[in-house]
Amino acid sequence: MNETILRVADMSCGHCVATVKGALERVEGVESVQLSLDTKIARISHHGEIDVYALMAAVQAVGFTPESDR
Repeated sequence: MNETILRVADMSCGHCVATVKGALERVEGVESVQLSLDTKIARISHHGEIDVYALMAAVQAVGFTPESDR
């Protein structure tokens, strides 16, 4: 299992976390998503390679600003 990490600094509540999590879970290839409101970090587990730009686009589509180390 591989992991990709995104920072979503503009999450501010539990509803934000749920919205971002749902958006990421809908991206093809995503196995699971763990989000922390405290650290503003999304840990996305997936098999093989995944399109980090698709992950970022999913977060942007629900109104948030993702940041990636890639």
